[in-house]
Amino acid sequence: MLLGATMPGKNMPRFEYKRMTGEQLRTELLDMAMPVFAFARIFGVRPQTVKKWLRDENDIPPWVHVALGLLRLEGALSEARQLAAEHIIRDNQRPGAGEFPFLERADEITEGNGDDDD
Repeated sequence: MLLGATMPGKNMPRFEYKRMTGEQLRTELLDMAMPVFAFARIFGVRPQTVKKWLRDENDIPPWVHVALGLLRLEGALSEARQLAAEHIIRDNQRPGAGEFPFLERADEITEGNGDDDD
């Protein structure tokens, strides 16, 4: 350790990240033609959380930037959708649909029906 070097405090995060803005996130999602509902489902966050990020009401976590970059790799978006569908147990907004994955209706799952308020 160098003399005079300051060690971060116990509660201080090790790294500081550039913060993504809501407008940057919106642009990324639009470029990928990814609805808020689909992004939220893939990454296990509530659509309302993503909407708050888009409105700059909450900070966007650093992992979102990395995840969006990875989703741009060839075939990654469809693979992420498939993996998410395999990992989801049920859709609480559509309990009559039964247990996930309902892979035979994949188009319904990936696009949603606009019920993304919760």
